[in-house]
Amino acid sequence: MNKERFTNCYLLLLYFLMFLYGISTQAIGTLITRIIEYYGIRMAQAGLLSSFTYIGNFAAIFVLTIFAGRINKIILLGASIVLYIVSLCLISTAPPFSIILACFSLIGVFGAIIDTLANSLVADLMPVNVSRNMSLLHGFFGLGGLCGPVVMERFAGTLNWTQVYFSVSMAYFIYIFIYALFVRWQWSSLATRMPPENQTRFGLSDIVRFFGRKRHVLLWVTMFFYAGNQSILAVWIKRYVETRLSIPVWGAYALSAMWLGTTICRLFISPNINSSSPKKIYIGNFISAIAIIAGLISGSVPGIVMASLVVGLSSGASVPLIIATGCEWNPDKTAYGTIMPFSACYFSYVVFPPLSGLVSDFLGIPWGVALGGISAGLAALFSGILDASLKSESA
Repeated sequence: MNKERFTNCYLLLLYFLMFLYGISTQAIGTLITRIIEYYGIRMAQAGLLSSFTYIGNFAAIFVLTIFAGRINKIILLGASIVLYIVSLCLISTAPPFSIILACFSLIGVFGAIIDTLANSLVADLMPVNVSRNMSLLHGFFGLGGLCGPVVMERFAGTLNWTQVYFSVSMAYFIYIFIYALFVRWQWSSLATRMPPENQTRFGLSDIVRFFGRKRHVLLWVTMFFYAGNQSILAVWIKRYVETRLSIPVWGAYALSAMWLGTTICRLFISPNINSSSPKKIYIGNFISAIAIIAGLISGSVPGIVMASLVVGLSSGASVPLIIATGCEWNPDKTAYGTIMPFSACYFSYVVFPPLSGLVSDFLGIPWGVALGGISAGLAALFSGILDASLKSESA
């Protein structure tokens, strides 16, 4: 009974970590206008900040192939948090633009490891009903995403953007101190809940084999296009409201509306819908595509805020559903089942923010944001194909 209680306490630490991670990931979308002004760069260049973050995310795959299975996940998670703190502190020094790109790539490496291991540990410690547990974990991330833009905008009212990044690093510092104390105190109890098979290593050959199955490819492509929509909104929707609609005060609220809908979807809507994960993803992303286009056509702040909210409400559960599916298909290698779908997300974040920024520079920011609607439509298309393919396999 005591072991179960302590395990639940550790899970609460993971949930709070995802809440904190959700807040910190909103820094770029909230502070992007201030960073553009500080460095005197164009939108396409600013999109590189997000791209370099996700290049780092992509590099994390190879880091995990080396260390997953060699180092206990609980310890590896703690070490990654420490290095994430160091990366945030480097950004807070406002180095030259070429250097800050490298700093954002470090943020990407260690952030991806944190995200992957948190998901993998939840799947290992709560193997019953993985999709529901993943939705809960990502619901806390959504809460962070909801609070992040508003909290950081408030901080940015009295602090400059570098001081905001430093404040975030200090919040992580307090967290890792508590995390380290708890793990040291309850190490024996936690270690017994992590059987050797859940620490199984995976290598480059496993990564190659992942793309040898049709359903894996369809899952990967679905995540790629869903993340394309999410990345465009997360990076540019605040700037769209500030510059196109000329109402800066509503920029953070438009971004928060997406995360409000996402949180509600992950915690309440998706777990209570009795349907297959691919079908939920298909219907949700189809609605998102329509909502984005309708919001842009409205040309108003209420229209775009409502569109952001609908995007979250309809497709917000896509990531936890996709990750849960990956873990269910690979129960003996949950880190592998997590990182492979996430690799599509990382690759998407490398491609879409600068592509959207480039389109915005040449055609105007409404066209750049509309690219997110197109991406959502493609996510709906491929998840629909996946759903049909799985039904065919079952038959």
